[in-house]
Amino acid sequence: MPKTQDILAGLHTIANNYKVFAIIWHVIFYGLIIALVLNWMPSNRLLGTLLCIPLFSVAIFAWLTGNPFNGTLFSIAVILILIFGLRVSSLAIGVSPLPFLLIGIIMVVFGLVYPHFIETGSVFNYLYASPVGLIPCPTLAILIGFILVFNGFGSLSITLIFIIFGLFYGIFGALRLKVHLDIFLIFGSLALLIKYFLLLKN
Repeated sequence: MPKTQDILAGLHTIANNYKVFAIIWHVIFYGLIIALVLNWMPSNRLLGTLLCIPLFSVAIFAWLTGNPFNGTLFSIAVILILIFGLRVSSLAIGVSPLPFLLIGIIMVVFGLVYPHFIETGSVFNYLYASPVGLIPCPTLAILIGFILVFNGFGSLSITLIFIIFGLFYGIFGALRLKVHLDIFLIFGSLALLIKYFLLLKN
């Protein structure tokens, strides 16, 4: 595993040198949110499988900036989500009960405006240039948010994968990298863990 300073430098480089890709990812996620608000109801299989695309993006940027640890983990995550996503029910997505719905929305918003690492003179820039789809924590936060909102897509396996990744990167970011904002990722992952046990009982 790279040294802490090397990891932070790599994340900073990704967040600031590849802003155009962050903007593209914001457009995609905002478009998805608008479509869902307008009552587009994709299948659990479709939305669950699509989760692997932003993970693949994070993996690519990790490899490009010399972080094989993140590159390897997210490449594995892509494969697992693709495998389990294709096994998910083709029924339309269902919305979670209110507490998980609200926490999920908070996680999505947090990921979309994640303010760490990017250099900007305006808070407004966080709305479209935070490193979503580029680095682990904001990307995981958004995806965990969608999983919380849409009842885990009916997949215990996908839910469990994101619990593990969310807790690992949240704890790693908050404790080792001293990115204290990542406590929100821990919070969202623990909420997803509760959701997992509730799904397990059903």
